[in-house]
Parts: sequence; C-alpha cells; structure tokens
Amino acid sequence: MRLYLAFAFAGVALITAGLAYLLVNETGQTAADERLDELAQGRTVSVAIEVGDRREERAAEALRVIAEDGYSVWVFNDRGKLVTDQVSDGLTLDAIPHWRQAVRQVLDGRRYVESLPDGVTVVGTQIYRNGAIDGAVLARAERPPELQEAIEAVRGDRLFALGIALAVSVLISFLIASAITSRVKRLAETAGRIAEGHLDEPIEVTGGRDEITDLGIALETMRAALRQTFDALRSERDRLSAIFDALTDGVMVVGADGTVRFSNPAAQPLVYADGKAAATLLPWLRRAQRTGAAEHDSLRIGERVWSLQAREIPAENAVLAVVRDRTDELRREIAEREFVSNAAHELRNPIAAISGAVEVLLAGAKDDPEAREHFLRRLQEDTERIARLTESLLILARMEAVGEGGTEALDVGLTAEEAARAVEVPEGVNFELDLEPDLAAQGDRVLLRQVLIGLLTNAFKHTQPPGSVTLRARRHEDGDVLIEVTDTGTGIPADEIDRIFERFYRGATARELEGFGLGLSIAKRMVDVMGGEIGVDSQVGRGSDFWVRLPAAKPAATPVA
Repeated sequence: MRLYLAFAFAGVALITAGLAYLLVNETGQTAADERLDELAQGRTVSVAIEVGDRREERAAEALRVIAEDGYSVWVFNDRGKLVTDQVSDGLTLDAIPHWRQAVRQVLDGRRYVESLPDGVTVVGTQIYRNGAIDGAVLARAERPPELQEAIEAVRGDRLFALGIALAVSVLISFLIASAITSRVKRLAETAGRIAEGHLDEPIEVTGGRDEITDLGIALETMRAALRQTFDALRSERDRLSAIFDALTDGVMVVGADGTVRFSNPAAQPLVYADGKAAATLLPWLRRAQRTGAAEHDSLRIGERVWSLQAREIPAENAVLAVVRDRTDELRREIAEREFVSNAAHELRNPIAAISGAVEVLLAGAKDDPEAREHFLRRLQEDTERIARLTESLLILARMEAVGEGGTEALDVGLTAEEAARAVEVPEGVNFELDLEPDLAAQGDRVLLRQVLIGLLTNAFKHTQPPGSVTLRARRHEDGDVLIEVTDTGTGIPADEIDRIFERFYRGATARELEGFGLGLSIAKRMVDVMGGEIGVDSQVGRGSDFWVRLPAAKPAATPVA
C-alpha cells in the first residue's frame, strides 16, 4: 500500500510539474517570440525612417550602414519595384514566403508582420517622404544569438528545476505515504490481534484529528466493549461449566445424525468412542426431533437403567437430552419394598402368635395352671423375638442415617479379644485366637466389636461339634488390616453367597435356625461406615471364612517442638 500511495503521489506531482513546465515554457516562448517581433518591427521602422530621409538612389547606402548579421532588408518604391539588391545578408528575396503580398499590403498602408519557424520574423512597413507613402521596406529578422543562448539557458534551468522538483515531490510523496501507511499498518495489526482474541492490549491511538485517528479511537472503543463482553461471556461460561460438571444428571446436545455436540461428565457413559450417543437413546431422540419432546422413565443401557427427557432445539437442528441413572434408585426402591415386606412378615408371625395366645387365655386357659404357663412362655418368647427384631431394625436404620462418619485409630487385638469374651463358645467347639501383635486399623472400636460379635455368633451357630472356629487378625500384603472368622461348619451354597448380605435374606440351612436375616446386612453396613470391606469364602460341608478388611491406622502427626 505504501508503494501504491507513493506512486500515486509521485504521479500527481509529475503530472502537475509537467503541466507547469509546459505552461511556463509555452508562456516564455510566446513572450520571447512577441519580444522578437517587437524588436524586428522597431528595427524595420528605423530602417524605413532612415531610407525615407535619403533619396531613392541612396537607399542601398542606408542599408549598408545598418547591415547586421541575421537581418536582411529589401527596399521597394511606391510602385512595388525592388530598388535594392536581390540578395541581402546572403539571403535572396525569393526565400521570403508571400513577399509580393506583403509588399502590396504595406503599399496599401498596412504594416505586415509574420512569424516564421525557428524564431524568424518577417516585417514590412511604409517609407514616408513628404508625408506620403513613397515605398516599402521588407525585412527578415532572425533571433539574435545572444537571445537564443539566453532562452536555451533558461530552458535548461527550467529542466533542472523540474528534475529537482520531481525528485523532491517523489521523496515527499514517499514520506507522506509512509506516514499514512505506518499508522494504517499499526491499526491493521491491532485489528488482527483483536481478531485473534487478544483484547487486553490497548490500541495506540496516534495524535491528530484526522480520519485515521478517528478510526483508531473507534477500534479502541470496540476493543474495550469486546473485552467487557468476552469477560462477561467467559464468566458465564465458567459458571455454566461448573454447574454442568456438578450435575448428577447427564446433559447432552445431540445432532440429527446422532453425534454428541456437548456432554457433561455425568453423560459420558452414554457417549461412545466415535462421538455418537448410545443406540438405545437414538429412537427417542428422533421422536423428540419430530414431535418436539420425548420422555422415558426406564431405558436399560447395559447393566444400568436411565430416565430420559428430550427437547428439540430447532435453531441448532439438534436435541437437548437430560438423562439420569436410576439404577441405584430402583435398587433402593426394591430393597425398601422387600424390607417393608420382610419386616411385616417377620412381625406378623409373633404378633399372630401373641394374639392367639391371648385369645386362648381369655377363653379360659388362664384358669388351667399348666395351660397358662405354656401360653405365658410362648408370649414371652414371641415378645423377645419382636424386641430383637425391633432392635435390629433400629440399628440398621441408625446406620443408614449416620452414613460414613469419622474414624480413628483402634487396637485390633484388644477389640477382637473383647468380642471373643462377649460370645459364649458352645460345648464341643474349639475356639482359637490368632492375633498379630501391635496391629492398628482405622475404624470405630464399638462398630468393629459389634461386627465381630455377629460373625462369631453366626460361626458358632452353624458349626456342629466337633468343630472349630478361629478369629484371626494380621496385616495384609497391601498394607491393610485383615480380620478373619473361620469355621468348619456347614458352609454356604455358591448360589447363595451373593445374597447373604441382603436384608432379611436367610439361606436354606439358616431357615431351620432362629434369626431374622438382618445380622450380616447390619455388619456390612457397619464395615461400610468405617470405610472397609467385608466378604466371605465358603464351600458346602467344609465351612466358611468371613473376612473384614480395614485401612491401616494413619500415622499420628509429629508435634512441633
């Protein structure tokens, strides 16, 4: 652009200088020619006066007196006859164009002036004697050498001045173009940075009150406005991003071809590696695009169950889908229904027995000492059964309400010994303690004691004499603390192992024994609260090995002296 402007300015300067040169040269040449005509006329008039003062036969003598190089003169009488030589200053009369016409015009009383090329002027004027026209003088005057040299010198000076003017104009044009383009270039670079998103650097607005300054001020105003707008958009984007990331519901924007354009972390399980939405969702997304909306409460995708709400986004030719994983919710609902059903079932039997015993006693059995003692014992047993069931339910509910709470370092050996002392060992069953010394775990002493009591109680209950039960505690190879209750009892069938920690579940062998099926579910919840794991390895006829794994105790902070 700089070269374009420089060439443009230089071209304007060249045209202007050329026109000025031509105008000045033409004017100077015209003025020189006019001055030459005036000189030629003056000399010719002087010649005519000189000749008029002499007799006709002495005209040639007058011409010899005023002879001069470059000036030829011929004298005619009043009849137009040449009275001087045919040749004057080496030039013949016939070399003068239209000389006869010129002589006639002069004798008619009119002066004749004609400019010829190369600075030659032909002048004809009257000769007066005694106040009347008595002849004519015809002269041919060339430009004097001194004058021609002066004109050539002036012309050369004009050409030199023209060259200097052109050089100066080109230089000034380049400087002006550079000044303009440098400012425009800075503004263009700034606009490029704005287009790239660099909005923190202010625009350098050059001084002045021209249009480029106005453009710079406008760009700076636009930059400040864009920065403010982008800051607001960035803040809003970060806020929305934080909200979407924190949502437990999945949010997706899916195009018409099934490509996921946007998804938050909760929706990632439903986005395939190729960027497409899960195939199970696609029919419902297409329905939403056709009808404007679609919903479904339980779409099974793999091992999970999802709910879907979809809305069309016409402006983007896409669908907004909100999905929620309902698997755990449905499991809780099923567990709660089973819990209520089982609890009602377990309560219904002792309550029915109590009600029947009361009716029998009221009907007259109270008057029979033997019958009265029988039914009172049954009432006591059923009442204790309801009390144990109620206590188990309360413990389970309390564990659900507490959740995973704070834990502390506990002495595993001491806690295991307390649990062992709290359980009565049946006759004929051998009980052993195998405790690694100085073993500490992260947990809750009361909860761990209750868990071990429950596991030992179950082990003794399912181990027939002669048999053995072992309570073992040691440090596992991965650093955790492993506590095991091993027995040589009846064992657990493989198809029941996955369900024994469910509430109110009682295996085929356990149904013959007293219990509600809540002990292991309560123990599992307690271990979960302490941040540990519980499991079982068992074979029918060879016994069971229940294990509890707890994190090792965290080292105490060293006090700063």
